[in-house]
Amino acid sequence: MDDKKYWGGTDMVFQCLIDKKRTVFFSDIIKKVVKKGDVVVDLGTGSGVMSLYAIQAGAKKVYSVEADMDLCSTLEKTIKLNNLEGKMELIKADATKVELPEKVDVVICEMIATCLLDELQVPVMNNILRYCHSDTKIIPSVMDNYIDLVQTDEEFYGVRIKAVQYEYGYSDESGRSDPIQRSDKHMYYSADFTTPIQNTYISREITLDILSDGIVNGLRFSNNSKFPDGSELGETPAYAMPLIMPIEDITVSAGDKVAVKFDYEMCTGLHNLSFNIQKA
Repeated sequence: MDDKKYWGGTDMVFQCLIDKKRTVFFSDIIKKVVKKGDVVVDLGTGSGVMSLYAIQAGAKKVYSVEADMDLCSTLEKTIKLNNLEGKMELIKADATKVELPEKVDVVICEMIATCLLDELQVPVMNNILRYCHSDTKIIPSVMDNYIDLVQTDEEFYGVRIKAVQYEYGYSDESGRSDPIQRSDKHMYYSADFTTPIQNTYISREITLDILSDGIVNGLRFSNNSKFPDGSELGETPAYAMPLIMPIEDITVSAGDKVAVKFDYEMCTGLHNLSFNIQKA
C-alpha cells in the first residue's frame, strides 16, 4: 500500500475519532434520536464510530457509506470485530451519488467544514433526501454561518506570517495571543439540511460595526450547528473550527463601519472564496 496515500486518507478521520468533545456529543445525540428498529444511513462514515453508536441505540440496520478504499478496509475489520455482519452494511460508494435499497428513519451526515466552504455536506444531503420520509431525522439539521472581523496575532516563533488561521479550541505552542474580536458578529446564511439546497452560491455585502479601537487583520468565519433534539454545537478541535482569512491591516476605532463583500460556491474549497474589505 502507498503509505502517503494511506496517511492522507486517514489522518483527519483519526483526529475526528479522538476529538472527545465532538465524538461524545454525537454519541449523545445519536442515542437520543435513533429509536429501536430504525433504519439509519451514516454518510462518510470514516472510522464507523457513529454507525456503532446508532446500533447501540437500537437501529436494526445501518448503511455505512464510505468512498475511501483505505478506510473501507479498516471498516470491514471493525464490522467483523464487533460481530455486526448483516446489521452494519458497508457501502463503498460516493455519497453524492449513492443509492440505497430503502427509505431511512435517521440520516447521520457529518461531512462538514467551516461555513460549508469545503467537504461535501450539501451535495451529499441533496442526494440522500430522496430516501427520507416525512419523519426522518437529520443529524445535524441546520448550520448557521457567521462572519466577524478580528485582530489576530501573526507572529510565529519570531517571524510574521500571513496565514489562514484555525481556532481549534485549545492553546497551540506558538505562544501567540488569542484573536481579539473587533466587530459585531453577523449571521449571513442558515443552511437547512432537511430540505434540498438548490442555490449553492453565497454572495454577500455586509457592513459590520467596529466595537473597539485597534487593528483589523482577519476575516473570521464561524458556525453553529443544530440537531433534532434541540441541541447545538459550535466547534470542536475537529469539527467546523472557526477559520480566519488574513487581510491587510486596517486601523479602526469604535463606532467605525467596515464593508465586507465576499462570495463562494459551497463545498468546493477555500480557493473559491473571494472577498474585499474596506472602511465604509
